[in-house]
Amino acid sequence: MLKEGDRIGDYTIIGLLGQGGFSQIYKALAPDKSQVILKFPDVSLLGDQATYERFRREVAIGQKLSHPAIPKVISFVEGADSIYLVMEYIEGPSLRNYLNEKAPLPIDEGLSFAGQLAEATDYLHAHGVCHRDLKPENIIVGPDGRIHILDFGSALLEGSRRVTWRWASNAFGTPDYMAPEQIQGKRGDERTDVYALGMIVYEMLAGALPFEGDNPLAVMNLHLTGTPVPPRRFRPEIPAGVEAVILKALRRDPDERYRSAGAMKKDLDHYAELDLSEFPSDPEAAVGGGMLTNRQIWVRTILVFVGFLVIAALVVLAAYLMHKH
Repeated sequence: MLKEGDRIGDYTIIGLLGQGGFSQIYKALAPDKSQVILKFPDVSLLGDQATYERFRREVAIGQKLSHPAIPKVISFVEGADSIYLVMEYIEGPSLRNYLNEKAPLPIDEGLSFAGQLAEATDYLHAHGVCHRDLKPENIIVGPDGRIHILDFGSALLEGSRRVTWRWASNAFGTPDYMAPEQIQGKRGDERTDVYALGMIVYEMLAGALPFEGDNPLAVMNLHLTGTPVPPRRFRPEIPAGVEAVILKALRRDPDERYRSAGAMKKDLDHYAELDLSEFPSDPEAAVGGGMLTNRQIWVRTILVFVGFLVIAALVVLAAYLMHKH
């Protein structure tokens, strides 16, 4: 692990900002004294082609986009023994830390954040990019109240090929914010991001999530079989129109959600004028038809868990073989 004062190429490390399953992120000083982000893949995954492709994908997306809510990718450095991204540094806490301190947010602030997120996500979609891992941990709240979306390692560029096994490449999302189709291993599209937006807006305003479980697999099962608790039960002052928008974004069937983040933003902007009778309100069937029995839930949970273990083992084996050869 790097420490303060270490030099990497032209950059001087200031400190570690975060560490996830795929990468380590450092704040660093550039030659012009500006602050930047250096993002390194986890050292155990250096030989993994999928990890390399994730970084290449972030570069391609960063070079394609120009939006105030999306940090710029400055460069991609590939050395003899390391690769890393150099990215624009955005000051401010993650939305996760912000919510940990302040949730539920004031209605006006929550709707401001929601509108910014929906607008930025709509921009991504208009440029052929589906994020697929929208969550509070990947969002920064700037000192001016502006929202910034990070981490495009799981994103799909329109027309891109698959780079790992089918199930693994599509189920990168975080369980609390994963759409049912992601849990089923499907590729997903713009409506997958709409589902995640619905979850984030729900959490910002209600101070809770609609699905809670003892473990990630239980939460995944609820996405496939459960009915979201209306957010006004947690917080009655949430406007009825806003609740209707959130619940439409969280429909299990993608065809019943907003077809675009832009359409969702439009309804959020005009929630007081919405005809609520036009919004779906009927309970949805579980994916696969019908609610699952306790036995079926356990079987499905075990199968998903075994799938995770098999994929993890294959990734480690592939990395070992590539390093060996």
